[in-house]
Amino acid sequence: MKVEEKGLAKRDSLKKIMMKTEVSIMFIIGILFIFASLGTQNFLTSYNLTNILKQCAIIGVISIAQTCIIITGGIDISCGAIVGFSTLMVAMGQARWGMGIVPSIFVAVVTGVIWGGVNAALIHEFKVPAFVATLGTQTIIRGLIKVISNGGTVSGIAPQFADFASSNILFIPKLAFVWGTISVLVFLLLRYTIFGRNLFVLGSGVEVARLNGISIRKTTYAAYAFAGLLYGIAGVMLAARINSAIPTAGEAYETNAIAASVLGGASLAGGLGSIAGTALGTVLIILIDNVGTQFGIHSFVMQVITGCVIVVAIVADQLKKHPIGFMNHLKKTKRTIT
Repeated sequence: MKVEEKGLAKRDSLKKIMMKTEVSIMFIIGILFIFASLGTQNFLTSYNLTNILKQCAIIGVISIAQTCIIITGGIDISCGAIVGFSTLMVAMGQARWGMGIVPSIFVAVVTGVIWGGVNAALIHEFKVPAFVATLGTQTIIRGLIKVISNGGTVSGIAPQFADFASSNILFIPKLAFVWGTISVLVFLLLRYTIFGRNLFVLGSGVEVARLNGISIRKTTYAAYAFAGLLYGIAGVMLAARINSAIPTAGEAYETNAIAASVLGGASLAGGLGSIAGTALGTVLIILIDNVGTQFGIHSFVMQVITGCVIVVAIVADQLKKHPIGFMNHLKKTKRTIT
């Protein structure tokens, strides 16, 4: 009996490990990696692997910011637009306004924080739902980008600034080091600071936060301003990578960021989120797209696949929150059919 009990205990512990989001994502990433390595010639080339890391770095920073917002129970549809605006500020600063590299980066990051503050004001002061508020600012920002750039590409970025994105340290892109550093810092911030605790408590419910003595106003502004800071940094990274600013910079980034966050275990209801899970979710999203490209799958088809992945992640999130209710619903449906 003791041997049987030990065997059951081992199986239960294995199930618990496999049920963890991070482990599940790592397993899927491993399968995709092996599949692409054996099925294509170019997947394992240094150029392709470096390109994957560069893509992960920019989307990864945006996804971290999105996770912080989702933890509070909010969502930010404007993230891609803010990234695009920050990219434009860097390019305009260096190419048109005679700024040096550091001042142009400062302007880009500050504008990101300001847009984050605008989102927070709409959500808290005017009680606009986060989805609607950030969708509105996304539209405004996209329009401003086209007005400021006159709908064209802004080139003339300093060569040494662009060199940062194209250079490596020990075969790893510098952009990836930026992503890694930010991931570690935000992980520590969420885990060991009052700011991080407040985000999770706010995500558990406004009344819960009030009962814990947390200022809803301050926490909301802090969350969206911090997210804006990270968007600004991502915009600087994107400007360095593409060596210019284009009107469409950052488009559809919000989709990838939300997908990476939810895949990584962040709950759209708030109160849950993991930086490690978000990082793995980012890798998975970028890897799916890259593997599809390697196999020659059309970009339109890849959009459908990415959309399906997002839907599955959201459904899984709902099932985790309401498993009993879902099972009861299935039983009722079965009775109705029979």
